[in-house]
Amino acid sequence: MLIVSAHLCMAINLYKECRGASDKECQLINRVVINRMHETNQDACSVIFEKSQFSWTKKSPKKLQFNNYSDMIAYYKLNDSAQLMRAFDNVDKSQDDNNDLKTSANMTHYHDRSIAPKWANHMQVAYRTKNFVFFNA
Repeated sequence: MLIVSAHLCMAINLYKECRGASDKECQLINRVVINRMHETNQDACSVIFEKSQFSWTKKSPKKLQFNNYSDMIAYYKLNDSAQLMRAFDNVDKSQDDNNDLKTSANMTHYHDRSIAPKWANHMQVAYRTKNFVFFNA
């Protein structure tokens, strides 16, 4: 039996959220997850699978137990092993206090630049990158 850990949930999230994004953008996305964990006192999987937080979770509901690794890969459609390894690497780098990311604990939201959610009008911009806008709560 395989039980999905917090680290694995974060890697799956980055795999899904970071297509075409830079490593820095991936690390910023994971910082948002970490900051939400601290803010809500929830584990990574609970934050990621909270309703309407990440669009990909609508198509892949929360499932944390699998018979084996292959079943998990198939369920979450993690077909690109290099992309999954990159996601794990960015999870690790985002948690390293010695990295060059200068973020606040208040950075709890972001969105893709291709959309303009109403909630963003009431928040302070923390970072703008090529693909995303990150906000402080």
